[in-house]
Amino acid sequence: RLSRRGRTIIFSIHQPRYSIFKLFDSLTLLASGKVLYHGPAKHALEYFSSIGYECEPFNNPADFFLDVINGDSTAVAASKENHGPVDTGKVTEDNVDSSVVDVLHQKYLSSSLYQSTKEALGKVELGRGSKQRLSKQEHEITYANGFFTQLYWVSKRSLKNLIRNPQASIAQIAVTVILALVVGAIFFGVKLDRSGIQNRVGSLFFVTTNQCFSSVSAIELFIRDKKLFV
Repeated sequence: RLSRRGRTIIFSIHQPRYSIFKLFDSLTLLASGKVLYHGPAKHALEYFSSIGYECEPFNNPADFFLDVINGDSTAVAASKENHGPVDTGKVTEDNVDSSVVDVLHQKYLSSSLYQSTKEALGKVELGRGSKQRLSKQEHEITYANGFFTQLYWVSKRSLKNLIRNPQASIAQIAVTVILALVVGAIFFGVKLDRSGIQNRVGSLFFVTTNQCFSSVSAIELFIRDKKLFV
């Protein structure tokens, strides 16, 4: 329902079952930083079958793809028998068979899927070429939106949190009012002489110190929301 309203959905799932997998429109398979497949999800099994990796009947496609990438599938064993022995001694940190990954990556680079994707990206690059060249500083910016857009949405979110949790705001206002009354009572009626100047310096120091320590509580917001942003 959210996607139909124009929202972008980022969906992370580990080894989805077939009833979920068949809902996917586009599929991208990555291993060791290399693209092994990118295209329509419904054509993925057909593509792997065309390069010699046949999915067994009643096997979940998502599990089949993971098995192929990790070199644990019977399809990989059959492919090795058909194409001769493959050196599988070199293994990456994530237990991914690097030889299988290299073979799949090379086969993808020589496929029509890669060529069509490359042509589509080329058209996008040509469209951008007509625009003015960005400066070096602007090239270094990797954010999708500018600073003011980010500031607007983060401020809006913080304001909503304040409205939804009024207890903290009321407590801060109450503490500020009480401290203002205490400081005002202590330094009320200060005279315009040398001692008065010293008293005013003391009051300014107290107020400044209090503001600095009270703002430290804002660090809790970063600690609490850090995991969400990451």
